[in-house]
Amino acid sequence: MKQIRKLILYPITILVAAIILLGGGTWIYLTRQLPDIDATLVTSQVKEKTRIIRDKWGVPHIQAANGDDAYFALGFTTAQDRLFQMELQRRLAKGELAQIFGPGLLSIDKMFSTLMLKQRAEDYLAQEKNINHQALQFLDAFLRGINYFITTGPLPVEYTLLGFKPKPFTRLDTISMLGYVAYSFADGIKRDSLYTILEPYLTVNDLKMVFPDYALENKVSIMEPTGPSPIAQPRTQKALKKLSGKAFAGLTTPLQNILNQAAQIVPAFTGSNSWVLAPTRSKNGHALLANDPHIGIANPGVWYEAHVQYPGYENYGYHLPLMPFPMLAHNKIKAWAITMFENDDLDLYGETFHPDNPTLVKFKGEWTQIKTITKNIKVKGESDKTLTIRITPHGPVISDFIKGYEGTPVSISWVYHKMDNPILDVVFEMGKATNMTQFRQAVSKLAAPGLNISYIDHKGNIAWWAAGRLPIRPSHVSGKKIHDGSSGKDEALGYLPFESNPHLVNPDNGIIITANNQATFKPIDPIGILSGYFRPSDRAARIYELLNQKEKWSLEEFKKIQTDSKIYAGTQMTTNILAILDSQKTTFTRDEQKAFIALKSWDGFMKTQTIGGTVFQFTIYHILKQTLEPHIGSENLKTYLNLVDHWDFLKQILKTASPPITGTNPSLTPQKRDTIILNGFKNAVTEITTNLGTNEKNWTWGSVHTIEYVHPIGKKKPFNLLFNVGPFPSPAEFTAINKLKSKTGDHNYKVSSLPSTRRLIDCNDPKESWSIIPTGNSGNFMSNFYDDQAKMFIKDKYRRIIFTKDEIQKESSHILSLLPE
Repeated sequence: MKQIRKLILYPITILVAAIILLGGGTWIYLTRQLPDIDATLVTSQVKEKTRIIRDKWGVPHIQAANGDDAYFALGFTTAQDRLFQMELQRRLAKGELAQIFGPGLLSIDKMFSTLMLKQRAEDYLAQEKNINHQALQFLDAFLRGINYFITTGPLPVEYTLLGFKPKPFTRLDTISMLGYVAYSFADGIKRDSLYTILEPYLTVNDLKMVFPDYALENKVSIMEPTGPSPIAQPRTQKALKKLSGKAFAGLTTPLQNILNQAAQIVPAFTGSNSWVLAPTRSKNGHALLANDPHIGIANPGVWYEAHVQYPGYENYGYHLPLMPFPMLAHNKIKAWAITMFENDDLDLYGETFHPDNPTLVKFKGEWTQIKTITKNIKVKGESDKTLTIRITPHGPVISDFIKGYEGTPVSISWVYHKMDNPILDVVFEMGKATNMTQFRQAVSKLAAPGLNISYIDHKGNIAWWAAGRLPIRPSHVSGKKIHDGSSGKDEALGYLPFESNPHLVNPDNGIIITANNQATFKPIDPIGILSGYFRPSDRAARIYELLNQKEKWSLEEFKKIQTDSKIYAGTQMTTNILAILDSQKTTFTRDEQKAFIALKSWDGFMKTQTIGGTVFQFTIYHILKQTLEPHIGSENLKTYLNLVDHWDFLKQILKTASPPITGTNPSLTPQKRDTIILNGFKNAVTEITTNLGTNEKNWTWGSVHTIEYVHPIGKKKPFNLLFNVGPFPSPAEFTAINKLKSKTGDHNYKVSSLPSTRRLIDCNDPKESWSIIPTGNSGNFMSNFYDDQAKMFIKDKYRRIIFTKDEIQKESSHILSLLPE
């Protein structure tokens, strides 16, 4: 890849040079912008000699005599590799992107300013006495390391291209960014608004189909992997006051567009897989862990791998670049993994403001004074913009900044705003814990985001905790829709204590699987059946199916499971589709006959060379489009298909002989199910042949399903040639274990989220553990470590984690020493 970039540089040298230099060579300039990772630095910032040893994958192994020096070195080396990414992260969270990119990102700044991530971080930091003192001490050391690099090292070329220099990084930057992470887990802002908006267009029965109860189509929970017995029924939820969906028209699409734009700069969490096996289920008698968090595609990637050691502490971790403590990690004692809990911790409320006094809102039947925050937003090339944020008793009004929105004002009530959430303590104390009791204690402090945290240790323990505070809602309140903010009858009644959250410790079957499926089908008093945005249990069911093929496993054998591309429900769905098509096959055109044969021979795996899989994916899209678009329109269809609910709805369409949707428009005649499926197939073939031609050999999945890692600067040509990685043909799709997922509603089959790392860990034998990240550990496009793992990742390869002292010495490629003055 680096050689290709050298060749690409020459035809655009004049352009880049004009931006960067008045004279001199672009190549020389860019080379000099790389940080020096082979050096000895003498500085007053360290007390004792500290070494940063990069291995052959660019992973820094930091060896220090004390914690302050270790975290200073981590901050310094992270800045060397990821400084511009850190810049974008803090600016997104604090609403300051337009200052460097211009008015095109002003809506993102307004959105995240309205979410008050910065204000929440300020409130948290103001209570310094309540924060773990050592965690703050090491955060400060980490920030000193970042800022030392800013003053002494060459800045990434992105700063020069955009024409600004970084300010020192602060505590507020880190904590604000953690707020964005919490928000990226909260799906309520997307689904709840859409449900309410669709109510006028769909009947009550239609809505039950389109947003089905989870247990109807999903039979695998974390605590009941063999299924519910009997099926637990959710509480009857009928709102006391029904809000008109038409009053919120124009809300969902702008919010979704802003979130999509933000995710292209700092990606959001979208799902994950993890499983842990007890020693009784492993070939070597050790507890084993697998984890692949699914996150929006990014370049550079989300995680920065680093191995930090000082007396009393060691972790090989995966860090958010602005965070000194790893979100996932392992050492010789323990290992842990995270997936999204998918609990519903965010509610939307339709607000009623006083017609004559906009500072009053009706709350619990009384006119109540609101609060306001005024923020000045700097915009590159334009005058500053003023944003006024109205804050009701529920929380900030998120509809005010949406251009052209004239509907009912909508606020959010979010656990992250309501509860103490010592997230710095949580992550720091998880890393320091030396036994399961200490680890559980750290986990118990988390309020938001909701996480499934899986755990193994060297003693053979395996465990899982659903972490996060669960709101207790009135029995009539549905988590799927916008609530009435005026009466007080739709308010949360309290929060479930952590001790009542679902969890497992050393289960008898020796397996714990989390794949964003529902934690348990059993009611939890006083909540009842858990509500949330749980992903279809297809991935969990497939993992369980594979793990039960034999009793004992090795990490090497886990690789095939983690990269499995089978659509678990695909075979049954295809059988249902073929049953309808079979009676019409004599009327098919030649192209339709070829597509029918390919679909009939498809084995359910979404490999890059599959043709039947391509026909399947196009067909199910057009079935859903044919079913819904006449009733809800193209914009709402796109938003809906980008929600996970569409998958379970599709299963019901294919199983139900009656018309799947009737709608509320009397001028629309309900379509027969068989007609929908037949037309969906025919429309799919038309689209395939239009885009790929009539030669079925060109219909391979890899020809349409591709992955490209786009850098924020690489969005503009010709900088894409320098900064972007790919595109590559990509296997898999939504609901496959190896979830390289495109957005169904966007219908372009471009991978939008993926496994952000694949980890296979044995803490009893760390040198036999494995990892891979999608591109590379460095964010500097001229670095050898920028994209050195990209082809390995897409080909389902792994690299052995370098962990022991001897391995580090043997595989070291660069050594940076920090010496005290």
